[in-house]
Amino acid sequence: MGVSRPLKIHLLPYYAQGHQIPLVHVARLLASRGQHVTIITTPSNARLIDNTSGDHRICIHTINFPAQQVGLPPGVENFSDVAENSAAVKLTIASHLIQHQVESFIEQSPPDALIADVMFTWSEATASRFKIPSLPFTPLLTFDMSVVEAIRSNPEILESDTGPYTVPGLPHTITFPLKPMAALNKVMMPTIDADKDCLGVMVNSFKELDAGYAEHYEKNTGRRVWHIGPTDLMVHKTVPRAVEGEHECLKWLSTKKNGSVVYVAFGSLCRLSDKQLYELALGLERSGHPFVWVVSRNKKKKGEETEGKWLPDGFEERMMKEEGRGMVVTEWVPQPLILNHPAVGAFLTHCGSSSVNESIAAGIPMITMPGFGEQYFIEKLVSEVHGLGVEVGAVEWNISPYEPPKEVVGSERIEKAVQRLMDGGDEAQKIRKKVKEMQAMALKAVEEGGSSHSTLTQLIEQLQKLLALKVPATAT
Repeated sequence: MGVSRPLKIHLLPYYAQGHQIPLVHVARLLASRGQHVTIITTPSNARLIDNTSGDHRICIHTINFPAQQVGLPPGVENFSDVAENSAAVKLTIASHLIQHQVESFIEQSPPDALIADVMFTWSEATASRFKIPSLPFTPLLTFDMSVVEAIRSNPEILESDTGPYTVPGLPHTITFPLKPMAALNKVMMPTIDADKDCLGVMVNSFKELDAGYAEHYEKNTGRRVWHIGPTDLMVHKTVPRAVEGEHECLKWLSTKKNGSVVYVAFGSLCRLSDKQLYELALGLERSGHPFVWVVSRNKKKKGEETEGKWLPDGFEERMMKEEGRGMVVTEWVPQPLILNHPAVGAFLTHCGSSSVNESIAAGIPMITMPGFGEQYFIEKLVSEVHGLGVEVGAVEWNISPYEPPKEVVGSERIEKAVQRLMDGGDEAQKIRKKVKEMQAMALKAVEEGGSSHSTLTQLIEQLQKLLALKVPATAT
């Protein structure tokens, strides 16, 4: 039997947009079910959290960010604010130095449960100390974690210096043309292992996308997977999207034919080298198709020369003025709204998990060009497992978003991948059909009775039962 009062849940999002945004969505989902949620974060990150203060069941508790201790300038508290590995390392160190502040707040305001990003690897020990049920949240897909576990169990596959590299022991045959980086596995394993003594792991996805990998992961690790996603789609089934005016991108898209435009974006962290941007521009121009391209270049220190020319001569004049075929944007754009615009026919993506979820939710096929880390894994889920897109691929496996690969993907590969999907033909039709089928599954998952909707209900019921066990029998 559960308890009648709302649950009091503390959430601890990590300091990167791909981690923070979906966990804030989880806060809104829990609040929509009547639970009381407190998001623990730092002042600069609190300003990035939108539209939660309007719900009285969501509070934001700010703690001090130890910038001075780690040697970061005041206000630099998110990975999107830094441009090099050394600063990213300082941010990582800072994320461990906040433990005592979080524990002090828990002492003052004890929660019924703690949901912390897996990057806070100390959070399980904190929850254990206060005898609080804990549930790590990860933006990784269960597929990613399963591949890493399989590579750890079969290290011999990394012995060769030449590919392809086939990972055994998975529900599907997964083959990488490039060697998976052993360093990446070392980076990911602490976050994957951190959840071994808790209620399971919460993922920003839906069961159908994992295609049996949740069951595989649960069987091999003994840890339950809670699919609460796609969180963006889940939230906006409950809370309508706020649209303040119409972004210039949306106005431009409204002048194009349905399904004719390629949307190009590489997330909030991924920074392509100027040489790679140049090749990407050539590939987009030569593909012959309209495009909206969101460009994020490396931030330069004051007085530092730029890396080099990143657009071909006359590119802007030809694409934007003469032909009106391209739009290059260097600022924030409303990505879900763009993907849902009728003019968009494909998404050239770095394969970040949130971007993949958003593309599926919009029913848009993908052109995959992974940027760093686990994104090379996700490319294979999109292409090999589900057939939801075509691969551009990569020429070098990169672990950091701040140091782009030395080698670049040539414009010819980009051009051909765009044309494979956008020129029509049997392959493109098959991909588009599969994406629409997966979209239907995602939409069903977030509806009442769907897999993700039901999982959220089960999670709340589980936490209520655990709370009831702690409440004295005479309590009312």
